[in-house]
Amino acid sequence: MRDLVEVAPGVHVATSAVYTTTSTVVVGPDGTCLVIDPAVTAREVDGLTAAIRSRGWTPVAVWSTHAHWDHVLDGPALAHLPRWSAGVPATDRETLAAERDADPELARSGEPPAPVAAAATDFPRRSPGALDWPGPTVQVLVHAAHARPHTALFLPDAGALVAGDMLSDVEIPLLDLSADDPVGDYLSALGLLEATGASVVVPGHGHVGSDLGRRLAADRAYLSALVDGVETTDDRCALPWTAAAHAAHRDAVGR
Repeated sequence: MRDLVEVAPGVHVATSAVYTTTSTVVVGPDGTCLVIDPAVTAREVDGLTAAIRSRGWTPVAVWSTHAHWDHVLDGPALAHLPRWSAGVPATDRETLAAERDADPELARSGEPPAPVAAAATDFPRRSPGALDWPGPTVQVLVHAAHARPHTALFLPDAGALVAGDMLSDVEIPLLDLSADDPVGDYLSALGLLEATGASVVVPGHGHVGSDLGRRLAADRAYLSALVDGVETTDDRCALPWTAAAHAAHRDAVGR
């Protein structure tokens, strides 16, 4: 995992070679911090927590944007902290661990994975939709795209949107095909994220960017082609796992 990089005031991101997975640390003026989606290998999570410690920051909680295996990982230095999310579904740690262990990209890394965390609890609220914690203002955006529920965190003072598994520059929209209207759910969520007007986007997989409008347009164009049964020209379909997801989308949604 690369070093933590400050991408917006108080928002620091490290990136794994596995699925270009990001881990985000939101830091307040007094060093209080929130750790978001720590991942992916045990060594990476240990390195992330060592970097936090070396900077003199004090983590108060860990946030999981949603309950897929790569967003519910843990490490010895984090296990004592509360883990927060929103509208938390029941999660089976054994099932998540089995999905983690069967993942081909993680296996190719040759590294032991980070352990699966204990189940998250619903986050404490300062006001509806705002996290109650000692750090900067965090607005919690809850939606049903990609997973039910899924959250993104918007930091208005920094203009930063920690988007979870959305707005990626390397992955197509990954739909929750168990939903009644996966495309409709996704489009609604894109509208919710667009309303933030974020100047910095941190996707769960991919690269940090200042191009919210371009990412929104790319995702909407992909979904429009999918619904219309038109073959997409989106080059994000080139990765093995996105190509497989696109094939599943066409089978379930495309005409």
